[in-house]
Amino acid sequence: MTNFDLDQLRTLVAIVDCGNFAAAANSVHRTQSAVSMQMKKLEEVSGVALFQKKGRRHELTTHGLTLVSYARQMLQLNDEALAHFHCPDMNGVVKLGVCDDYVNLVFRRILNGFTERYPNLQLSVQSNSSQRLLRQVVDGRLDLALINIHDNTYPATPLFTEKLVWAKSKHVTFCKDRPIPIAIESDCRWGRLALELLDRAGVPYQVVLSAADFHGLNAAIESGMAVSLIAACSVTDKMDLLDWINNDNLETSIASGLCLKPGASEPAVLALSDYITEWYLRRNQTAA
Repeated sequence: MTNFDLDQLRTLVAIVDCGNFAAAANSVHRTQSAVSMQMKKLEEVSGVALFQKKGRRHELTTHGLTLVSYARQMLQLNDEALAHFHCPDMNGVVKLGVCDDYVNLVFRRILNGFTERYPNLQLSVQSNSSQRLLRQVVDGRLDLALINIHDNTYPATPLFTEKLVWAKSKHVTFCKDRPIPIAIESDCRWGRLALELLDRAGVPYQVVLSAADFHGLNAAIESGMAVSLIAACSVTDKMDLLDWINNDNLETSIASGLCLKPGASEPAVLALSDYITEWYLRRNQTAA
């Protein structure tokens, strides 16, 4: 039986993640003609067309999309097996910062897989606002952090874009003809952004809480005390969206990504950085 070549599958995934053959060639350190040849061989092995040409672009066929899904699974298993045998003794402590908004997602979906792959590594995780985490990364108190990217003052690798929504308690109704009680996090850009959006749209409001952290913000929303602008992934089962305020004028999103401490070169730190990046690449591809 003919077998798939993992290098060819890795190049196929790179084409999808990078968006085109040229960028993928740089990613896998091959010439563009070599990448094209790999894809031709992959089509010969699979016996189907993986790409179709639309103008100057190469787009995946239905068969191509299916193979990409299989390729990601095969490459993940391959990498996990290699890591198991080649990196079992990687040890030490990696200090990770996670923006409050993504703590649940990171613990439930990402870190479990990483600790299974590297059982001898110890993770020290701290949650806080993006601004505070970034300061600790710059100072070297954290090895890396998953944060909201507010500007380009410090290098960060963008991983995903998160939609921001106006959330309220499921058990409370807020009327349009009265000022909306608003809760903001004191050391968070989203608080300022929320007020800017409301001012721009001419929506009357009153700030009733300036919370020290995200937990205080959540408590204010769930109790019905206030409405707040939060990440869509942070909406709990005790919350609902304030429908009449979630419109084009008041909707926005923010880029989030990973930043590493200056000069980060420790294998354990880079391993965690690579793992988180790969996880989000797979998630983005699935969402697309």
